[in-house]
Amino acid sequence: MSREILDVVRQASKVAAEAAIKALEEGVGAREEGRGSGGDISLRGDILAERSAIEYLEKRIGDFSVVSEEIGEKTYGKGGGYRFIIDPIDGSRNYKRGTPFFAVSVAAAEGETLEDVIAGAVYAPLLGMEFYALAGGGAFLNGRRLRVPPGGDTGAVEGKVVAISSTPKAFFLPYVFALNLSLRGAVVRMLGSASLEVSMVASGGVDAYIDAWGTMRVVDVAAATLVAREAGAYVVLGGRLGTPPRISLDERLYILVASSKILAEHVAAIYEESLGHPIEELFRAFGVEG
Repeated sequence: MSREILDVVRQASKVAAEAAIKALEEGVGAREEGRGSGGDISLRGDILAERSAIEYLEKRIGDFSVVSEEIGEKTYGKGGGYRFIIDPIDGSRNYKRGTPFFAVSVAAAEGETLEDVIAGAVYAPLLGMEFYALAGGGAFLNGRRLRVPPGGDTGAVEGKVVAISSTPKAFFLPYVFALNLSLRGAVVRMLGSASLEVSMVASGGVDAYIDAWGTMRVVDVAAATLVAREAGAYVVLGGRLGTPPRISLDERLYILVASSKILAEHVAAIYEESLGHPIEELFRAFGVEG
């Protein structure tokens, strides 16, 4: 069933993306329609993409549960079986403005935590990029096997491309950290789609990605974290509800993904110097609510 479940999440992401693009083409995708279960403003494109993915899963799987940004946590059929973690449009601000840097993220898990994710797909339709991974089966981009280059890394951030999440919920914190990275020669990027940025560590598009403001949700990175791990990236991940993080919309995360352990350690050290606490003590230190 493992190969089949990978096909399921890949196809679900594509069906959702088709709905999102169609909504844009019809001029309704960016229309705001209240707030989803995740607490953010819902766009018409979000709702239609999520609905399309779930309808596909109902036809293909039947009995399953979902944790998704718009509808929240819900059981379909008799429940049980796989738990699907869906972000119908990761990068909604980009999507709304017609910027192509957004993706559909769909993951499947066999348990209650992010370590139980067994298959994931991150599909960016306007970029023509499909990242996907199977636990123990590797990570891929458009059919090409991904592997983070081994060894030879001094860990210094000078010249490294470091992607940072930025959200109004985090106030000024990302910018303080970004300034300190820049002063050490890093090239800082804030691209607006966590699933894509984490996946791009696997492909070499960026050297590291960090979100440690207490606002990240599991739907954003469930698929991408598997992609990164299967490509050999170094992943630091923890949750407010526990480590490994729980698959729940109530969970909030910190995440640091890097091309090597030593680079991750250097980025983490600059974070601690910038904000006055280690990444692992984020929630004790200030625990920003998402």
